[in-house]
Amino acid sequence: MPRRYGRTRRPPPKNMGKTFLGGLPIVLVTYLYFRYFPTPGEEDIGSSFLAVEFIIWAILIAFDEPAFVIYFIPSLIGAVIFATLSHADVDTRVQFIICISLAPAMILAFAFAAVLYGVMAYFILGFAWSLGRHFVLRPIRNFPSIVYRLSGGRYVTRWPRFRSKHRFGDVRLCERCKEVVGQSGLLSGTWAMFTRAEERHLLCDKIQDMEDSGCSLCEALLSQRLADEEETGAPMLIRGYGTVNTRYGERDLEEGGVKLKLEFVRNPLWSEQGPTLAVSLEAGGAKKELGLQVSEGLLAAEQKIPRFTGSDATVKTITTWLKDCSSHKACQLPHNTPPFRPTRLIAVGTVKNPKLRLIDTKSDMDFLIDLKDGAGEYVALSHCWGGNIACKLTTSRHRFMKNYITEDTLPLNFRHAIATTRRLGICYLWIDSLCIIQDSPADWAAESPTMGQVFTHAHCVLAATASSDSTGGCFRDRSLSWVEQNIMISEKRRCFVSNPPPLRALFYWRVEQSPLTNRAWAFQERLLARRVIHFCEDVVLFECNTLQASELHVNGVGYDSTPYMVQDGRLVNWIEAIRSLTGQHNINGEGHTPQERRAVRGIRGALDVLQRLGPVETQRFGEKVEFWKRWYEIVSVYSKGQLTRQTDRLVALAGVAELVQQRGKVGYLAGLWDSELLALGLLWVVKEVEERQEMYCAPSWSWASVSGRIGFLPRGILDKINSKEHDLVFCTGVENVEVWRNGKLVSEARSLVDNGTLTVTGPVARGSLADGEGMRLTGTCTKSAMVLKWVPDWKLDDMEKGLQEVFVIHLVKVFFEDEVRSYGLVIRGKDDVGTNIFERIGVWSADSDMAMENIAWERQRVVLAKHPILPS
Repeated sequence: MPRRYGRTRRPPPKNMGKTFLGGLPIVLVTYLYFRYFPTPGEEDIGSSFLAVEFIIWAILIAFDEPAFVIYFIPSLIGAVIFATLSHADVDTRVQFIICISLAPAMILAFAFAAVLYGVMAYFILGFAWSLGRHFVLRPIRNFPSIVYRLSGGRYVTRWPRFRSKHRFGDVRLCERCKEVVGQSGLLSGTWAMFTRAEERHLLCDKIQDMEDSGCSLCEALLSQRLADEEETGAPMLIRGYGTVNTRYGERDLEEGGVKLKLEFVRNPLWSEQGPTLAVSLEAGGAKKELGLQVSEGLLAAEQKIPRFTGSDATVKTITTWLKDCSSHKACQLPHNTPPFRPTRLIAVGTVKNPKLRLIDTKSDMDFLIDLKDGAGEYVALSHCWGGNIACKLTTSRHRFMKNYITEDTLPLNFRHAIATTRRLGICYLWIDSLCIIQDSPADWAAESPTMGQVFTHAHCVLAATASSDSTGGCFRDRSLSWVEQNIMISEKRRCFVSNPPPLRALFYWRVEQSPLTNRAWAFQERLLARRVIHFCEDVVLFECNTLQASELHVNGVGYDSTPYMVQDGRLVNWIEAIRSLTGQHNINGEGHTPQERRAVRGIRGALDVLQRLGPVETQRFGEKVEFWKRWYEIVSVYSKGQLTRQTDRLVALAGVAELVQQRGKVGYLAGLWDSELLALGLLWVVKEVEERQEMYCAPSWSWASVSGRIGFLPRGILDKINSKEHDLVFCTGVENVEVWRNGKLVSEARSLVDNGTLTVTGPVARGSLADGEGMRLTGTCTKSAMVLKWVPDWKLDDMEKGLQEVFVIHLVKVFFEDEVRSYGLVIRGKDDVGTNIFERIGVWSADSDMAMENIAWERQRVVLAKHPILPS
């Protein structure tokens, strides 16, 4: 800043004020000392000043933090004052000034030495304690393991901690279990100190006798609904949301006396965990490994999980999850995402003012003010209708619900969602049946395509996962027998049985197998949501784009992931990456080093890869193949869900398709993508063939035209090859795709369409259906007929099995090492429309290229459709 007049004034010394304030109290105290007290003798003046100076110095340190040298100056000033008032000779005064001035330095030296020795003592004692705990206390705690090893696994030591008369206390045990626990030396301990390492006790005559006993131990033994890896059965991979789970079959016990087997589990000598017991059941020669463990611990360390999933503790845990998730990069909306808000929301009020009403987000002033202040967040509810809902938004009730909604008339799912929203401190909630006019086809047509954005932009999604209808509710009174159950207690310790299931098993059995997940609409609601809170039967689970968590795993676990290589923004396989790094091959003619990234496995990972691939036009050949593989990963899981109206098969996935379309910059036509490799996308297959749909949903070349779970036929071999252009040879080219909606030709369609045609040109052969799953094709000569394996799109009745004539189209050849596989479609003619109009009825594959050469192929132009009457 330029000066105005004359020279700039020099600033005062930085610590002059502190120096003045440090000396002024000494002057004041000195005056008061000599005013009201007798003047000290020469031999007492030093100690008197030290007392005064120590008090002043302590006050200054307590209220300020300057450099310690500042406090030397007040001491010197005070010493001079005291020396001036003294009647001693000059040498004594000078000596007094020097000694008093050095007093702060002496005090600092002693303080520093005390702190230094204290820190050294702390570390020395801590190190000694760590060594003693590791080499002394842990071996003492694991002394039973030492005895177990020395005795060859026959005996262990068990202290009689639970031999008192009041050992059962408030524990709920049936009389038989009390008898078994009392007789067990492994559980209750023994005065002899030594007992067998393995015990068997007769528990009951039949497994059914343990049901409805109200016994904690019986409940724990019967609570094995969460199967683990040690349970027998062949594994079957089932793709879930973000992970690959392994399902194991259950094995029931045979009839007969049920025995409880307790077996000591040997721990490492230096383990922090105390002795544990493995529990299993035996009956009639069959054995069931339960995965339960019996452990001991402090009574004060009992796991406190509320027995009601709607408790304040549960809401506090949910709040913590949401707060932590707000910092996850993958859980944030992209910066270029356009703003969105639903047309209508439910204003839930607050806990103290629980007023409920419907609002219009474009005109409601309270919402617009909250939106301007950054408080316009809302929560969405994902639930099963399970039939008709009594209270819903209709044209006649629209005006009334904008003024007031009677909460008592709402289903239990809605009331629980409203209560949770209020307790989370959020003012708005979206529920489909209350925010979409149910008797207005026009409003449904306008709102249903935006449902994907509703769940994407929601702050979080509350899922009534365990409820099969709207009356089931979100909250449950739960039994915690599968978490921890006390079976004995003492004054300070407890003996408990625990079976904390793995987080992945919780999500599989409580979410993947739930009524809500079986609903097709819930698929995109869950997939597009950034945060989902699952209210399950006996646990509350949380998942976001970064991790999954539960009340037993509060900190959460990240998704399983697989590595992939990226160079210059493109996918690179590992062989290309190694060549590029070693200088043998440069992929793009540039010197950029490939980078390793990780993709989440499962559906969330598939959607993430589809978005990262970018525009389809700029993708390389291998990336285009990866695009179709990931898309059918999503379709495969989605197609398992059930729909009340089969005509919603495309609409219920429209939100996911829109998100992929925004990133891929490619047309979406009735479930398929209008890309260069569209012929590859035609090779979908029905894994679980069902009856043919009676209602028209989509053209026959779209997977949405059939019921059942959809798969990608060449997926297995495409995972093995490098997806180069010479690995895939397209025998048929797609010339044109046309889709009609509401009688008009459209360039894209994410919902129900009137009809669609797909024109291809490629090799076509005639054939007829053979017995079983084969198809007999006409060969180049009369004796060279060939039988191909094929999979129909629906269950064929007797009339359809006797079809007069079918045709096959050869679409793709895939080369892998010395193996060649061919894939194509099975079609039949539409005689009532024209000779070149066909309908798809299945898909075929062949492993041998030699046999394909013996088929009489004829290159033809084919139009695939389904509806017999094409729009003009």
